[in-house]
Amino acid sequence: MWPWAVTLLLLIALAVATFLPVGYYVNGPGSVTATQPRVDISGHRSYESDGEIMYTTVSERHATPLLLLQAWLDSTIDIVPEDVAVPTGNRQEERRYEQRLMDRSKITSIEVAFNKLGLPVTINGTGAFITDISKDFPASAELSQGDVITAVGGTPVKLASDVRPLIEGLQAGDDVDLTVRHRDDQSIEDVTVELGRNEEDLTRGYLGVALETADEDVQFPFEVNLDSGSVIGPSAGLAWTLGVIDRLTPGDLTQGQRVAVTGTIDPDGTVGPIGGISQKVAGAIDEGATLFLYPDRTGKADVKRMKKIANGHITLKPVATLDDALAILDPDGLGASEK
Repeated sequence: MWPWAVTLLLLIALAVATFLPVGYYVNGPGSVTATQPRVDISGHRSYESDGEIMYTTVSERHATPLLLLQAWLDSTIDIVPEDVAVPTGNRQEERRYEQRLMDRSKITSIEVAFNKLGLPVTINGTGAFITDISKDFPASAELSQGDVITAVGGTPVKLASDVRPLIEGLQAGDDVDLTVRHRDDQSIEDVTVELGRNEEDLTRGYLGVALETADEDVQFPFEVNLDSGSVIGPSAGLAWTLGVIDRLTPGDLTQGQRVAVTGTIDPDGTVGPIGGISQKVAGAIDEGATLFLYPDRTGKADVKRMKKIANGHITLKPVATLDDALAILDPDGLGASEK
């Protein structure tokens, strides 16, 4: 074969390996960004810090043969089948959904920070909107995604957080009376639902639904804007909360450290698990972070992999709540926020 033909074939093979997408995605370490410079506060005193509270991300790319080879050689990169990475088949729609989760997460982060600092927050809603429901719980026979719980045992429900205290003392197998506004026709119905069992917490019964406040209107006494740029999803919730607290309190919450943080945040301050945590540890190390806070509900296999990647380069600390994170960062207590 002529040399020019060999060269042409090699160029074609290189182009195919570099640019031809295949039926997989590759997930690797993504960006690591300090929250404090992206927290803009108007109408209230704010403070600067030497240290950084950084949120972490995962880089997700449609795989090519060359990227698959890179993933095979790099233990911090995962190969994910396309139907798992994009389960609906509509990447744009999923990104819009993830953007809504980020927007919701930022509001919750500010709310949790304000509550921790004793700053007033006014929240109004029309009930507890069911965002998801587990098929393994009896409630799935009576409730549907999109329904709104407006009362529990006759007690009105305005916010998602109203529901849990009203079933707190009940056990799996107990019945609870709910008033529900149905998604399809907005009709109101009283239903009786049996509480199910959560194997991770056998101390009480569970509805088996994920809730958020319907028609939520959150009002703060002054303006706080969080600039998330192009980052989407809810996994920066804890980082945003800590960033807001640091900006609203004197002193330096991190004591000058570069701290990477991941985990969702619930209105009650609970930290939830996230995906891609191994990639986030690797990204934090690359960015020079010395401490990594992560959800304590992270699975054992992921924790084992995280520790292998950390390998003494970064300290890993699990946290279950905002208070756990604050106890690690500032064990002597927060500076007094001016109100």
